[in-house]
Amino acid sequence: MCLAQLCKSPINYTGNKYRILPQFIKYFPKNVNKCMDLFTGGATVAINFIANEIIAVDNNPRVINLLKFLKKQDYDKLMNKIDNTIELYGLSNSYKNGYTYYKKYVEGNNGLKKYNIEGFNKLKKDYNALKNKNTDKANLYLYLLMIYAFNNDIRFNSKGEFNLPVGKTDMNKNNRNKLKRYIDICNDKKIEFICKDFRKINIKDFNDIEFIYADPPYLITDAVYNENDGWGKQEEIALLSMLDKLNNNGIKFALSNVLQKKNLNVKNEILYNWLEKNKEKYFINKIDYNYRSASYNKKNRDGLEEEVLITNYKVEE
Repeated sequence: MCLAQLCKSPINYTGNKYRILPQFIKYFPKNVNKCMDLFTGGATVAINFIANEIIAVDNNPRVINLLKFLKKQDYDKLMNKIDNTIELYGLSNSYKNGYTYYKKYVEGNNGLKKYNIEGFNKLKKDYNALKNKNTDKANLYLYLLMIYAFNNDIRFNSKGEFNLPVGKTDMNKNNRNKLKRYIDICNDKKIEFICKDFRKINIKDFNDIEFIYADPPYLITDAVYNENDGWGKQEEIALLSMLDKLNNNGIKFALSNVLQKKNLNVKNEILYNWLEKNKEKYFINKIDYNYRSASYNKKNRDGLEEEVLITNYKVEE
């Protein structure tokens, strides 16, 4: 498997791997017919796979439903709905009006925050009030909330409410291009989005899976998805057990993870022990990543994390 010209996902989701995708190219197997992204998130890796069939799995129904919604849209018709909604809520539209049109509202480095805060909060209130979060209207609102939110991110509180504050940017040319490219790719590729916990995935239900990529929440990091016990030791052990089963069944896998935080002297002991036990079968491929400029939104950006890609096959030279 190799990656062609890289495509950015229209969804900026925690753990986005776009910046290090070029490093993965030499590690993914070639000539794969059917593959699976087990923790797809915003689908950055999934939409860049070259395979005849791609299955993208995640346990977050809001994100999977949004990916499905955007996938089925006609770009021009969708943009008409988006622009109408932007106008309805009095949000900025720098693509149509130009950034200088809003210059008088810009203070310091806050970008379009001041102009959009009222309309954004109204949109957020209306979205959170919707009983059914999987209608076309709800998914359109969620997409726009992400575009206008802090860091263009998606985040929900314990009540399931979107709870990010307004951000600096809007539905600019870059965001429109990402959306169009995503829709075009989904039309060109056979890709299926599935909302399911990885522990409930039965590989036997998916015929001819040849390769699985897993980018789970990292056990020793302080990312958003770890804040409410979203990933712990039980989940880590269950995933590693699943990978062992994949290996026993002759299915290739690649696992992204963090082995240690060097300056904090913190190790993922579960992962270390698993690798030591299987050192004849699994291979550690180091990834160079500068987290300071990443969109991980972590509490400690100076963790000097040792990110690796673990495979059950040797890299093809």
